[in-house]
Amino acid sequence: MENLTAVRHYLHQNPEISQQEYNTQKYILSLLEPLKPDRLEKIANTGIIACFYGTAPGKNILLRADTDALPILETNTDLSYNSKTAGVSHKCGHDGHTTIMYGVAGHYAKQRPEAGNVYLLFQPAEENGWGARNVADDPFFKSLDVDMVFALHNLPGFKKHKIVCKTESFTSSVVSIAAYFKGYTAHAAEPWNGKNPAAAMSSFMLQTLQLNMENKPEYITITPVYMEMGEKAYGVSAGEGSVHLTIRADNNQRLNDTIAKAKTIASGLARQEGLQVNFEMIEPFESNQNHPDAVAIIHKAADENQLEYENLNEGFRFGEDFGVFTNLFPGAMFGVGSGENCKPLHHPEYDYPDEITQTGIKMFIEIQRKAQ
Repeated sequence: MENLTAVRHYLHQNPEISQQEYNTQKYILSLLEPLKPDRLEKIANTGIIACFYGTAPGKNILLRADTDALPILETNTDLSYNSKTAGVSHKCGHDGHTTIMYGVAGHYAKQRPEAGNVYLLFQPAEENGWGARNVADDPFFKSLDVDMVFALHNLPGFKKHKIVCKTESFTSSVVSIAAYFKGYTAHAAEPWNGKNPAAAMSSFMLQTLQLNMENKPEYITITPVYMEMGEKAYGVSAGEGSVHLTIRADNNQRLNDTIAKAKTIASGLARQEGLQVNFEMIEPFESNQNHPDAVAIIHKAADENQLEYENLNEGFRFGEDFGVFTNLFPGAMFGVGSGENCKPLHHPEYDYPDEITQTGIKMFIEIQRKAQ
């Protein structure tokens, strides 16, 4: 545990944001190479897969940890391992998740799986939604014969070491949508000579908010996040602007239906006001749809490890790109409680609790066994 904690603290001190995890990749490789996995490959530019082959045929299991940090200034004053990178820190616990997976690798280095192969994925770029997509498109990943996939996330607000899970939607399907309205400028004294997007932008915001829906466990949550229009030139009537929203839903189909409705609203308003409108989809996350068989395996693994288990009634509203994998293969994501008093994820004072590292390691090892 002392070695694992040192690894976690090193990662915490040296965070890197999504798609920039070059030094993190180098450090993880330096840890994994002495373990002599049966195959060790770089993947999706800054990711890694370590393969440990079973001593007998069986199901091939992918276990995933995320490695990226966040562009958040750390404000903790009581840590001996504060981030050394200004404005960047591990405020989602990916330093802990990576350490857990390193611990799993250490186990399989000493004792290969009894049946089936284990693929340990150290995945980059979870926070912007592109890491899992890039891994899924990687030729080496496509060459793997994956039967089931599993991942965990530490969860503040839950008792330490408690395992939490549910079937179907575990995390939201999420995307940020930017609607760019374009007209043309005019003198502010004669705004009728231009095409100002203010009315269309305001109506778009109000009408899309009407699409919010709560019919638990079904939901649609639309959140305005950013707007811009024109310039600080008080003699000019603005000619263009944009509205940025996040849209999240309990499943991918509901999200896609809501996106289509939002685009229809924007396009109708643009025609009405004589404007052009274009759209950009930013940081997409597919919903984690937990397979019942995978959830049953997680529950059995928790029981085997004598860990408290909670079956959730509702999924989480945050996005998690592991949904790419649970939509490709049977699998599931589960949570490990990081304490009722732990700061929330993405809080500037959040810190992953090292006590739960062994819990994560034991869960992954037992999940692989139960999956056979």
